[in-house]
Amino acid sequence: METMGCPEKKTAKSKPVILIAAFGSSMSTGEKNLADTYKMLKKKFPKNEIRWAFTSQTIINKLKKKGKTTYFDCKIPIKNLSEVYDDLINEGKVNIAVQCLYVIAGTEFGQVLRTQSKGLNVKYGYPLLFDPENIKKMIIALSENFGDPSDTATIVCAHGNKTHPENNAHLIQMDKYLRNNYKNTFLASLEGSPEFINVLQDISRSGVTNARFVPLMLTYGDHMINDVMGDEPNSWKMQIGLPATVSDSMGSNPKIIKMFIKEINLVLSRF
Repeated sequence: METMGCPEKKTAKSKPVILIAAFGSSMSTGEKNLADTYKMLKKKFPKNEIRWAFTSQTIINKLKKKGKTTYFDCKIPIKNLSEVYDDLINEGKVNIAVQCLYVIAGTEFGQVLRTQSKGLNVKYGYPLLFDPENIKKMIIALSENFGDPSDTATIVCAHGNKTHPENNAHLIQMDKYLRNNYKNTFLASLEGSPEFINVLQDISRSGVTNARFVPLMLTYGDHMINDVMGDEPNSWKMQIGLPATVSDSMGSNPKIIKMFIKEINLVLSRF
């Protein structure tokens, strides 16, 4: 992995710290996606210190169990949001721009908002689909990974939320937009709506001979490796029963990261 330009503390004092809140990943494929994201952010914000916080304590525990305590070439500590806040307070940092690398404003985003900022001047950047106008922009950013609709069904793979179905509203809207504007292109959620069973039926009726999966997730992790592309009978690939390919996840997509960069700029403008 190439060197990504570690932040210099001497320049961070005059600039807000950019704190990236992401679910995290314990897999090498996911770390690669997050590293790509980091490189793009560091290139765009060379004078800001960039910190990371993982919002999944399960991921943090898995990484530490493997003996891994830092991430990226910069050796950024693997910590949760509250721990990073403590570090920033101890270092005398005050202005913190927290950008959440999520698709929907769901449970993880709520967790970030509920985390006590402990007197820091924190301002938040929102998940991509917090603004429904981003639906079309995201689809355009992902569309270069779509298959040829004449013989391939493209399935955009979302995580979704089964416990809080209201969080899936924008995913349902995205599926409708795809169906209305792209032939043989659908969105399905691993949890909740839009449900994969409906897409499976549509693919069966379409007569296509191939399948193409496009992750609507920041990292290529367990869900994509096992639930979508796994060799077990219940994986999406096996249920479709067609030759299948898959694109990389959104953390390595410059057009998607450009959307997050726009949100970060909006947050920075508020200081």
